[in-house]
Amino acid sequence: MGRSLLTRGAALGLTFILLFMAAGCEKRVERQEKPREDKKMVVGFSLGTLMEDRWIRDRDIFISKAEQENIEVIVNNANKDSDLQYQQVKTMLNQGIDVLVIAPNDSSSEARCVKAAKDKKVPVISYDRLVSNSNVDVYISFDNYQVGKIMAEYLTKHVPKGGYIIIGGSENDSNSNMLYEGAMKVLEPFIDRGDIRILAKTWIDGWIRESAYNFMREELKSNKDNVKAVICGNDSLAWGAIDALSEAQIAEKVQVTGQDADLVACQRIVTGKQALTVYKPIKDLVEKTVEVCMQLYKGEKIKADNVIDDGTYKVPYIFIGVQAVTKDNIKDTVIKDGFHLYEDVYQTE
Repeated sequence: MGRSLLTRGAALGLTFILLFMAAGCEKRVERQEKPREDKKMVVGFSLGTLMEDRWIRDRDIFISKAEQENIEVIVNNANKDSDLQYQQVKTMLNQGIDVLVIAPNDSSSEARCVKAAKDKKVPVISYDRLVSNSNVDVYISFDNYQVGKIMAEYLTKHVPKGGYIIIGGSENDSNSNMLYEGAMKVLEPFIDRGDIRILAKTWIDGWIRESAYNFMREELKSNKDNVKAVICGNDSLAWGAIDALSEAQIAEKVQVTGQDADLVACQRIVTGKQALTVYKPIKDLVEKTVEVCMQLYKGEKIKADNVIDDGTYKVPYIFIGVQAVTKDNIKDTVIKDGFHLYEDVYQTE
């Protein structure tokens, strides 16, 4: 009798297990019937700041391009607050984003944002600025080394002798360091010959224009008669430097370079107040980033011809070419490309 009950119990148990397994198979089949391609992709776009004109442009172009590809975008601006950026990224991950695109406020601190994404198996694109020691899936930016070379090549051609001042961006931003390395590669032979002397150099945390202005103003107390050229990390820093030079009434005697081709920088160029900016076609950067987002979403392998050391890992690096913009070619670069309108640059009606 006991054996009979045991046999019936075993049979019932086996039946229950088989039914449970069948039910489980049915659920898996249901999920397989809805391929990823049928689900609208959601991208989280985390920006460290929107304080500079160029980042507003990045945001707007990115949203527009994503909409064309039927991609939903959640955008957050951390307003130069790394703790806030981390909280925003965690919120986006909880909202179910499929890919994280991050332009870090701080290249080191935002490694925790990448870790949070990887813990949820969400691929990460480091956008324009590299997140350090984090092993992002891919870094997409401009050729920042070339940006520095372009600035230095222009200045050494027009000011081959004299005192130079270097005002770099945030030291913890990999772009700042690449720009500096590119510039120094060109400047070193001139420095070694004694033709060029670096009067002063600094890093500006947060890329704050007022800090660049204050630094330049202080340096001019002892170097007013010696400074002939200034290399700035971007156009906002160039603006601060030029304001200080203007106050000292020597702006027309000093060649200043920047990058980003901000509208006000282009206006300064055509009026002779700034010598050069470097145009970085944001549209190209955005298009490549959206393309890679779709590849990551589909699980495809990313093609990158270059790698970059993030401090710990070798990361695939896709970079976009850049162009020098001066008074002589501004119509054939930023205006021709539609980056700025002629009437806005030349301030005509």
